[in-house]
Amino acid sequence: MNRGDVQPIQMTGRQQLVHRSLTERSESVAILYECALQVLGHASNPGRLFLAAHSIREMTNGLPKFLDLPVLAEQGRLGDQVNAIEPIWTGATKSHCHQEGEWAGEIDGPLQKLLQALHKFFQWWKESRPKRRDVAAGLFRQTDPSGLPLPETLEKKRVDRWLALHDYFVRVAHRSSTTEEEFRSSVEELEQILLDSLYRRPSEDLSAIDAILAEETPNA
Repeated sequence: MNRGDVQPIQMTGRQQLVHRSLTERSESVAILYECALQVLGHASNPGRLFLAAHSIREMTNGLPKFLDLPVLAEQGRLGDQVNAIEPIWTGATKSHCHQEGEWAGEIDGPLQKLLQALHKFFQWWKESRPKRRDVAAGLFRQTDPSGLPLPETLEKKRVDRWLALHDYFVRVAHRSSTTEEEFRSSVEELEQILLDSLYRRPSEDLSAIDAILAEETPNA
């Protein structure tokens, strides 16, 4: 089916601004956003949340790439990492070094394989989060309409929430359980971050900064 054969969706004012702002950066990224809304609007499709999440995940991955930043690494799917280590762990428990829950003796083949797998796992765990934070922070710095760096506290809050939302949509795309209310709320929150970063007016900047400073100094 051609894209032109699909019945156009009725976007809200917020969604139109998001779509327009994304189109200015990359039409392909904007299409992914539009596809997510299109699928989400098909109430008769039982898999619409998973499919919409997949489009949103590709959209959040695509923005950094279009801006010549490294693609956002997925920290989610921790279960995949653990599942890969589990058979190695099971094999190591049969090692001659393992007796009734205790480890002793020289390192043999099964234990050596486990230690190597654990080394790679913790190296990935150590490196993935800082890299993800750097990519997200770079995304906001490059897209900020004012051309000025965000206050450190505001940037940290935005990066933390962006990463959390990205991981949420990755989990849902992989069939993690969620509710429509939670999904739509997460989409709206993501849209607001995109608007704050791509289509923000100076007065809105000041209001956001004032709110953050008020949280940091409640007794002031």
